[in-house]
Amino acid sequence: MAISLSILGYEPKLSRMLNNLEESRAFSEIVRMVKSGMLHSLHIDVMRPNLIPGRTRFRTDLIKELYERLGGEIPFRIHLMMKEPLKLLEEINRFVGAELRRDVSVILQREAYTSEDEMAREMEVARGMGYGVGVSLDLPSPLDLLGEVAVERADFVLLMTVPMGRGGQKYSPKANSRISEFSKRFPDVPIWVDGGLKADNILAARDAGASGFVVGSFITDSKNPLEALKRLREILDSG
Repeated sequence: MAISLSILGYEPKLSRMLNNLEESRAFSEIVRMVKSGMLHSLHIDVMRPNLIPGRTRFRTDLIKELYERLGGEIPFRIHLMMKEPLKLLEEINRFVGAELRRDVSVILQREAYTSEDEMAREMEVARGMGYGVGVSLDLPSPLDLLGEVAVERADFVLLMTVPMGRGGQKYSPKANSRISEFSKRFPDVPIWVDGGLKADNILAARDAGASGFVVGSFITDSKNPLEALKRLREILDSG
């Protein structure tokens, strides 16, 4: 059972301290958690208004600064909540060398595409660049939008357990049944979940079929983020 840290809640503070990240308390907390060895990866929620109206999160220059400082310490997962994500991926290629891309996964959002075939073509392009590739489905979208064409090309699937675009939301009561149903359809595909995860619901998500958990506000809004992460790790290890 793996935990990926979403740092969406830290993004405004990190952006303000872009040229002095080491002096940012948020960055220091991230470093502490990375060094703890309890994280599978660092999850970067990239948002652009063409898919998430009114929202821009994680500009390329911030991704670059974070990657240059932490890319050698922990795998990165970059969730591209935007249309035409390959354009941004070309920018990322400038600072993530081809030989390093095996430790970076990009996650394409199904709702950014008019068809599954279109998405599958761009998945192949991203994989050809050397990246791991995941696919994500938003909570309101029907599970049928992700079929074999995309899923069989993916290293993993990310099911949103809240509507995408905003952190700090409550875990949806519909989430567990969706996880369970998707797991039955694709029993061999690793399922990650993202949104509203915390100590009192993470085991239910696991029991429904999830094997990976993107956790943000439960950790980043805590007075002691490292202890919050440790608590989740202990729950997963002992539950």
